[in-house]
Amino acid sequence: MAGDASFSAWGNISSKTQVQNKGFFNIDADTTSPSKSRSFKDVLAGSAGDIVSSLSTSTFNGVPAVLISDDEVLKLASPFRYTLVGKFGVRRPNLDAIRLFFGNLKLTGFFSVGLLDSKHVAIQLSNDLDYSRVFARRSYFILNCQMRILKWTPFFDVKEESPIVPIWISFPNLRLHFFNPTVLHALGSIFGRPLQTDQATASRTRPSVARILVEVDITKKHAKEVWVGSKALGYLQKVEFEKIPDFCTHCKAHGHSIAECFKLHPELKKIPSKSTVAVEETAPVIENRKWSPR
Repeated sequence: MAGDASFSAWGNISSKTQVQNKGFFNIDADTTSPSKSRSFKDVLAGSAGDIVSSLSTSTFNGVPAVLISDDEVLKLASPFRYTLVGKFGVRRPNLDAIRLFFGNLKLTGFFSVGLLDSKHVAIQLSNDLDYSRVFARRSYFILNCQMRILKWTPFFDVKEESPIVPIWISFPNLRLHFFNPTVLHALGSIFGRPLQTDQATASRTRPSVARILVEVDITKKHAKEVWVGSKALGYLQKVEFEKIPDFCTHCKAHGHSIAECFKLHPELKKIPSKSTVAVEETAPVIENRKWSPR
């Protein structure tokens, strides 16, 4: 079964990472280079700026403007397709500590870390393999400071968190002949951008369920069943989403749902939880007696 040993979810990856990283989608990465930090100047060198037509200044909504078409925005953003954002809370380590942390991850390609503001850093990676690996964790601790991983898009705003997160999607009892790279990628694409399968799916050692990691917009509703196969001989395939995090569409932030939003529902702050009330009502009354020897 030599073919199974080299099976990868979306296609072949380099022989160096084939065994340890089954299932990663790795299109055009140079995995022969050791992990090395780069400056943003190096990253931007040779970017898509030279394929954008000359721009002129104008006015828009009463203010000076540089108008750039949507297509040109996407061209300018293409060098950053493997970029993620690290968000810190109250404390943030210095950039040298963050860069050392990513250096110790032994990534397969180059990376760059730059400061966006006091809480956010841009993490530029160089291939799908590293991008999937870093994003899949969603959270790291650097010198006891939590860094949450957010998706970067051309429209990223540090004041808003992206609702697009990596979610494991399961397809229980997927028919055996559909454990195929093209079919698996198509199944994942229904819900977002597929990143990888787990190793058991890639090697077909657990045919009871196929699992695919997909970038999913958790503010949208997604189907719980999909049709797989031809119109005549296909079937309804069950879909299960694993561990969908809470996201507030009002605050544009993770950690709570819109139903639990204190900004939208300030009255919730004044309502004690049922568990607190129950403890107060059932707790025994203990008299404050002074001890004295008999």
